[in-house]
Amino acid sequence: MSLPLNHVQTIVSCIEHYVQTRPDERAYVFLEDGDSQELSLTYKELQTRAQQLATGLRSVDLKDQAILLLFPAGLDFVVAFFACLYAGAIAVPANLARNGHHYARLKQIIQDSNAKAVLTTESLKAVTMTGLSNAGINLESISVLAEVETASALIEDNLVATLNPNFPAFIQYTSGSTGNPKGVIVTHAQLIANERAIQVSADMPEFAVVGGWLPQFHDMGLIGAMLQPLAMGGCYIFMSPLHFIQSPLRWLRLLGKYKAVATAAPNFALEHCVKAAKAGSVEGIDLTALKTVFCGAEPVAQKTLSEFNEFFSVCNLHPDTVKPCYGLAEATLILSGGIADRAPRYLSVDREQLKLNQLHIVDEYSEHAKKVVCCGNAVKDHELIIVDPDTHHVLSDSSVGEIWAAGPSIAAGYWQNPRATLATFNGYTACGRGPFMRTGDMGFLREEGLFVTGRIKELMIIRGKNHYPHDIEETLINVLAENLSIQAAVFADEYGNAPGVAAFIELPRRGPKLDTTDLQELVGKLRSAVTQIHDLQLKDIFFLSFGGIPRTSSGKTQRLKCAEMYQNTLIDVDQRLVFSTRAARQAPAQLTPVSAMAV
Repeated sequence: MSLPLNHVQTIVSCIEHYVQTRPDERAYVFLEDGDSQELSLTYKELQTRAQQLATGLRSVDLKDQAILLLFPAGLDFVVAFFACLYAGAIAVPANLARNGHHYARLKQIIQDSNAKAVLTTESLKAVTMTGLSNAGINLESISVLAEVETASALIEDNLVATLNPNFPAFIQYTSGSTGNPKGVIVTHAQLIANERAIQVSADMPEFAVVGGWLPQFHDMGLIGAMLQPLAMGGCYIFMSPLHFIQSPLRWLRLLGKYKAVATAAPNFALEHCVKAAKAGSVEGIDLTALKTVFCGAEPVAQKTLSEFNEFFSVCNLHPDTVKPCYGLAEATLILSGGIADRAPRYLSVDREQLKLNQLHIVDEYSEHAKKVVCCGNAVKDHELIIVDPDTHHVLSDSSVGEIWAAGPSIAAGYWQNPRATLATFNGYTACGRGPFMRTGDMGFLREEGLFVTGRIKELMIIRGKNHYPHDIEETLINVLAENLSIQAAVFADEYGNAPGVAAFIELPRRGPKLDTTDLQELVGKLRSAVTQIHDLQLKDIFFLSFGGIPRTSSGKTQRLKCAEMYQNTLIDVDQRLVFSTRAARQAPAQLTPVSAMAV
């Protein structure tokens, strides 16, 4: 298929092409109420607003400068992002701050990126300035701007012609699930290369209608959802993440109503939809037109895929629609995806052998079977290899090691962080091949299909065996699934003499009230399951109220943060501790610990 996407050097050039060929077609539709209240932008309207704002940004000397984007879900973010691209500025998408903790993170991003301005809405400008000031940001060193006061009535000539494909388009700050956030530099050329890879991986047609709800500041929501349809002359129809969380089936109804051919979501979103379908009705949802659900951003569970396909087959969902994929911000977004031609959709492997980095295929009903989902083939023009993380020897097919990647959408490095850039983006194999980007994830290749097994930084090595937290978390969730819907975070317990595992169990917002006896019964079930399935002792179990497990802005569990809280007796810092399996350890003097009831 010949698309403008295949020939242009920047995504802005895609806008310019479709403004010429279909100016009055809608590029974006935002459902303000999550259901039917539409706000929209045509291609011509988007171009005009973005170029007017870009001209205003250049008039105050923001060309080549980093600009922080702070917006609620909606069209204003879309205009601001493209205005930065047209202006030759560097967009820095960020989560809209709502409390002191969020503003503290924004302060770190502003200082790291050396942002010279913040773009937000007129209604949020005052509260944003107050929040930044309270966080210690000198407002004399950074401008807080809104489109209504910054956009120029006149548009500067040659905005597109001055764009350099090798100049940073935006800085994507990593979620911080395994450490402090770092700014990933994505150039215009790397962005357009990844959009091409996404299109080819799912054979997406020109003028595709895409639906979604993912946060716009997050790489999957920005690149895979918001930008992908625009690069192909299509339309992105979306709602806020909050409207999805409130009613997950809204997402599927959106897809059916607008005949979307593609969407993207993490594994947990599919789980939420299944739970909602069990509790309600799927009547009126028609997914006939839907051809691709990119499923990534966290480990993809075969159980989730099976249940999602089963529950929504009555809505005309094809069993091949959900396509597990793999990627990360350091690769712009996607590295593997689509339906692997030769590799199996999933493999049942021996859990105990996998802990030793050995791959043994077993019957899916065997005692130690673990199902590992295939995340498709390496995307167009990219290479994936599996490498021993210590010796850097390239491993053979079906061997478990670190995933390394190379290709045109591998990011330019970390902003103002040469040491981290060298460590991540300058990997060379033992025989001198490179450079490769080191993903920090473990996995294996089989018949060209990629299977991801876990993150190196979260890997727990206990008595010489490798244990991945998400495996144990899945066990904990499944043990209680019939009676209680929990979330879990598992991490290594290095406190004391004997190594082991501790867990935070997050209780549902709405659920049965549990007394000490109930919790003692749950503890017994959880410990027994972990011992039987994983041959581990679950030493400590802390029951937290809803929202107690720390997560990134995109919803990923911050397991290293959990471990830090646990080791430093900071579990009760937000007064969310409900019960623990033992009396709280002596807290530091400056803390006022919430009483913990031993069970």
